Amino acid sequence: MAEKVVIGNAELWHGDCREVLPLLPKFDAVITDPPYGMALDTDYSGIDRGRGKEYDRVIGDDEPFDPGFLLPLAKVHVIWGAQYFAQKLPENGGWLVFNKRGDGKPSQICFGDCELAWSSIRRQSVRMWSQVWHGPARWHYEGAYHPTQKSIGLMEWCIEQAGNPRTVFDPYMGSGTTGVACARMGLQFVGIERERKYFDIACERIARAQAQGQLLPPEPVAAPEQQTMEL
Repeated sequence: MAEKVVIGNAELWHGDCREVLPLLPKFDAVITDPPYGMALDTDYSGIDRGRGKEYDRVIGDDEPFDPGFLLPLAKVHVIWGAQYFAQKLPENGGWLVFNKRGDGKPSQICFGDCELAWSSIRRQSVRMWSQVWHGPARWHYEGAYHPTQKSIGLMEWCIEQAGNPRTVFDPYMGSGTTGVACARMGLQFVGIERERKYFDIACERIARAQAQGQLLPPEPVAAPEQQTMEL
């Protein structure tokens, strides 16, 4: 059983993406951060001087990820973590880099210095977004909701790299950062998340982002329109 919540021009689904996909149209762009298949240890409680969190494990991350089913869904793709399954992607794409050290100086961050995304937009140049994304910048500036959470600025940049599509789809929505970026840019967004607590967080963040994005003082946010569908 899948649940759909509509918040403004965002359509959010709670359920397994492979079950929800047959109900959806094609999109201008898929921009997503799926499980990488790396069995990530999400116990961060010992970092940032003991102020980190221990998160639940990422569902599906303990087995190889195959991105093939994502390719027919849109004209343009930005798929993070693609170095872990690059052999399953077309060779004629390009690469985006998230430099999490910001200024590029040596650091002792516990995560990788960079992350990579495969883009279906054919390009000769590798493009990079630089932002400090560890320590207080990661945990406190935008809120620590999800173990693999990306920054809002990064996802806005991804949307720009994808040619500012009108409709953006994220089948692994997590805490909704891609949807927040779309709300700030006035774009239509569709997202899917299978874990209830992250789905609820995504709904709250996207509703708040849409209200803050209005030029006039926002009216009270209407209750989300909720629908339940048998799959």
